[in-house]
Amino acid sequence: MMRRTNWKVSPSTWDCIFRLFLGLLAFIPLRLAAQDSEPYVSADGSVTFTLHAPGAKKARLILGDRKYKMEQQGDNFTYHTVPLSPEMYTYEYVVDGRVMADPKNSRVTRDVEKRLNYFFVAGGMADHYVDKDIPHGTLSKVWYPSTLNGMSQRRLCVYTPPGYDDHPEEFYPVLYLLHGSGGDETTWADGGRVCQILDDLIHTDSIKPLVVVMPNGNIELDAAPGESPYMDKLPSGNNVNSMVGKFEKLFVKEIVGFTEKNYRVRKDKAHRAIAGLSMGGLHALFISLNHPQLFDYVGLFSAQTSNMLTEQRIYKIERFNYNRQRIRNIAALIGDRIPAPISLSDKLSCLDIYENIEQKLAQQFSPAPRLYYMAIGRDDFLNKMNSQYRSLLASHGYPYTFVSSEGGHSWENWRRYLVDFLQRIFYP
Repeated sequence: MMRRTNWKVSPSTWDCIFRLFLGLLAFIPLRLAAQDSEPYVSADGSVTFTLHAPGAKKARLILGDRKYKMEQQGDNFTYHTVPLSPEMYTYEYVVDGRVMADPKNSRVTRDVEKRLNYFFVAGGMADHYVDKDIPHGTLSKVWYPSTLNGMSQRRLCVYTPPGYDDHPEEFYPVLYLLHGSGGDETTWADGGRVCQILDDLIHTDSIKPLVVVMPNGNIELDAAPGESPYMDKLPSGNNVNSMVGKFEKLFVKEIVGFTEKNYRVRKDKAHRAIAGLSMGGLHALFISLNHPQLFDYVGLFSAQTSNMLTEQRIYKIERFNYNRQRIRNIAALIGDRIPAPISLSDKLSCLDIYENIEQKLAQQFSPAPRLYYMAIGRDDFLNKMNSQYRSLLASHGYPYTFVSSEGGHSWENWRRYLVDFLQRIFYP
């Protein structure tokens, strides 16, 4: 016969158990923080990467656009960098030929179709990019009615500054901020760290509070990939269809119109700015050029300053993409998969937005915008195109501000340009 034992726990014992439980709870976030701290950044800015990959034969680190061989120590692979300058860095691993993310780092950003881990080397410009315990603005993802490319609605992101909802009587200046080829409405908030930058500059009184509108300039997608209930399509860096004038033609009517109807923004030229990177620079250049009465501040970051896509070139590119997709669809049918719809564009009538540039410049610079800002890296592949455009401006005596920096076509530069541009706009 089993004897039943009644266990009694003293209050002091319960107190010990409770303290132990609290200690375990405190230990869990510490462990998560330790995982999130990978890779390890030393005080001098050098960085140690450690990857646990049992059974792997070799591993490489891709840091930015450079590859480094990692040293193997049993099941671990390591690489130690030289001291790096303060910045936000992206990276990934290649293990036995297979690209993989860092399993110890939950910080992930997207660049076109790729998802990359990231980390910060503190100090300098990077201090604008990190999350801080300061008042934060609000980033809203909003659907707006649109007829672009046969759609009924599209999505954009809107940053409203801290205190926007608390002061319904206040109206704000507005910046329309455009992404590059392969990007979408989330790109500036993701890789560009625009919310952290704005929060920081507003908090330190470096800029006036403003509204920032970030539309999706990829006319093939209504929203960021994976975030649309209407279509499932991956972005492409070769975004030719978004450079045929369609986006620029409808920008003022649909995006500016929606913004001014639904947000408390100032509706005069002196309180409107437009800026963009790469393809977004192309869009910003020609939107402002075709609407000289609207924007007093124009920012071109590593911009494509000339649209060299004639109707003939566009047709050739689309014919190539059409035939390539046909081959892919044949392979899909063989593999019992659903083929993707394909078509050739028959709407090239919007190309006139890129024509008569000198006549339009004469209107835009009479009078000149308060700020016409151009910035590009010395190693950027668009440098020659930018130089030619600056020569055109100079030949007519049109004033502009030019910033030349180290590096190339990269987020390291675009974030820096944005910080600089923001501190130059909406001031007397």
